[in-house]
Amino acid sequence: MFTRVKDVMIRTSICLQLRHTLREALQILVEKGLDGLPVEDEFGELLGMVTKELVVLNLASLDNVSVETPAYKFMTTAPIRLQEDAYIKDVWNLPGTVFPVYDKSNRFTGVISDDQLKTAYCRMAEYRVKELDAVFNSAHNGILAIDANGFITSFNPAAARLAKRSAEEAIGRFLTDVVAPTGLLEVVRTGQPQFGKKYQVGKRKYVTNRTPIIQDGKITGAVGVFQDISEIEDVFEELSMVRELNKELEAVVESSYDGIVVTNREGNLLRANNAFCRIMGVQGKQIIGRPLQEVIHSEFSGASLVDMVVQRLGTVNVIYNDHNRKSCLVFTANPVLNEQGEVVRIVINVRDIGELNEVRRQLEKTEELSKRYKSELAELRMRMMQQEGMVAHSKQMEKVLDLSLRVAQVDSTVLILGESGVGKEVIAKMVHSHSQRKQEPFIKVNCGAIPEPLLESELFGYEAGAFTGASRTGKAGMFELAHNGTLFLDEIGDLPPSLQVKLLRVLQDKELVRLGGVKPRSINVRIIAATNQNLMERVRNGQFREDLYFRLNVVPIFIPPLRERREDIIPLVHHFRDKLGEKFGLRKDFSPEALEFMVNYDWPGNVRELENIMERLIITNPGEVITAETLKRHLVNDVIKFEQVISVTGLLPLRKAIEEVERQLLEKALQRYDTTYQVAEVLHVNQSTVVRKLNKYKTFCRRWE
Repeated sequence: MFTRVKDVMIRTSICLQLRHTLREALQILVEKGLDGLPVEDEFGELLGMVTKELVVLNLASLDNVSVETPAYKFMTTAPIRLQEDAYIKDVWNLPGTVFPVYDKSNRFTGVISDDQLKTAYCRMAEYRVKELDAVFNSAHNGILAIDANGFITSFNPAAARLAKRSAEEAIGRFLTDVVAPTGLLEVVRTGQPQFGKKYQVGKRKYVTNRTPIIQDGKITGAVGVFQDISEIEDVFEELSMVRELNKELEAVVESSYDGIVVTNREGNLLRANNAFCRIMGVQGKQIIGRPLQEVIHSEFSGASLVDMVVQRLGTVNVIYNDHNRKSCLVFTANPVLNEQGEVVRIVINVRDIGELNEVRRQLEKTEELSKRYKSELAELRMRMMQQEGMVAHSKQMEKVLDLSLRVAQVDSTVLILGESGVGKEVIAKMVHSHSQRKQEPFIKVNCGAIPEPLLESELFGYEAGAFTGASRTGKAGMFELAHNGTLFLDEIGDLPPSLQVKLLRVLQDKELVRLGGVKPRSINVRIIAATNQNLMERVRNGQFREDLYFRLNVVPIFIPPLRERREDIIPLVHHFRDKLGEKFGLRKDFSPEALEFMVNYDWPGNVRELENIMERLIITNPGEVITAETLKRHLVNDVIKFEQVISVTGLLPLRKAIEEVERQLLEKALQRYDTTYQVAEVLHVNQSTVVRKLNKYKTFCRRWE
């Protein structure tokens, strides 16, 4: 393809001189086939151009012109000089008909005519059009163009394929009749190009660039190039997922406490996590690319481990005791195979079981200490129970005693909750006797037994002459008497509202003012309060101050009633029997039926009621054995929740015996618990099983209907 002047010029070294006539000039032009020649002076300087057209025109129009006239008189002066390497596209439209051509050394090498330049330029434009047409038709991207009115003027095969319309069907039609997007119309309207615009038609995704066509400063149309990127988007999404999975895998590998390392088939390290570097005592960046045997300093070779995996095509386990580092390492190597079943990677897991052995030893040591502490705690509990005369065999009471021992070591306020007769005062004395205040006074005040007019003076004391009948010297209250010791406020729920405010102030300020006095007195007293009432309910009803409740309820201790810890009943019976028998010099015992009655009786008065009944029976029963009939006459509640002893007195089919046991167990559970969930928990079965059995034995289970 001719693109430069030197490709189409006519080469010649002939130049006209001042001596050449018109006849000689015309003869040279005709013989050489030239359209013109430059005229030089005797020094070789360019004076002008004599063209064949100009010579013929002058000879024909001027009658008195002789062919012997010097040619330079008909030359054009100051002609445009062209360089051989000049591009045709840059000089094809210059003014003039013939141009002299010079090389890089400024030496005349030929001439070129305006016609030659225009012809070459037209061929170039024609070639460019064909080239663009080839690109247009072979482009993978869809390309279409519209005019200023929105009608399609160009539509390449890729656009036809993507739009499912042929070029013949598309060209000449309005844009929106062929394709869905209307962005090209906006480009024609605004003249603003649009790049990288994404849009979707159905399930297919596209990206397009839109550019206006501008001629003579006016928008005459627009070109749109678009591409179907559905597959690319899918691949990108898959790539994103792979990246996320890779990040997760990286996090898993790095978070593993075991060492993980990856090698190639030859055993060169490709990857190692921080745990591996920690176990082997190496730097991660320094070992990548090195052979495994150079990193694993052991009696077995890292290369041999790799060789075994390659040979077996399976898992290989090796245990190595590193005596220098006092560790035991377990190497587990697994191959990664390609589609041909060849080993391409080897993943090795390294675990230092020496650390696990040390942890196991520490755990065993801890368990031994725990057993010893439990034994010491049990011994301390038994010694404490012996000292306090307490009996506790149930898990509930063991928890109460353990909590009481722990709270005894600190000075926090304690609130003991429980029904009447459960032993709240016993627990309060136990907390005091095991505290740092055990050598100081333990003062008990029953807030419900002292009349309200006297309770204030009993608690806080009074000054001389505070009221009629007051001592002349005044009197110290219970708070002052308990100074440095413990004050047990029993039945705190019955404290009058007027005294609740004063008690709260004493607890907050650690000082009190006697009745009738003005001088505050500092006190150092630990408070233990107790009640059988629901204080939170009294707070809601406005009968007890909320701030006082929270001030007292620092460490609550709940003592369950005797009916919820029936395991303690028999030991308590034996304890009271021996204690009262020794006191009164009487030896009595209980029949099995009587003991069964005691276990299943609800004991509304709890331990206090049990002790009173025991004392009454030992004193009043004439015989040595107390029977169930005798016992029933002394119980307060007429309804005794008696649990029959499950027994079979004769031979019967095994299935019938099992049904009888199930029936009796369900009947016992129904007497004690309120929901099928509680029954299921006690019998260690599912709740659905309990419901099914209840339906089976519904004759005995009407309370559940």
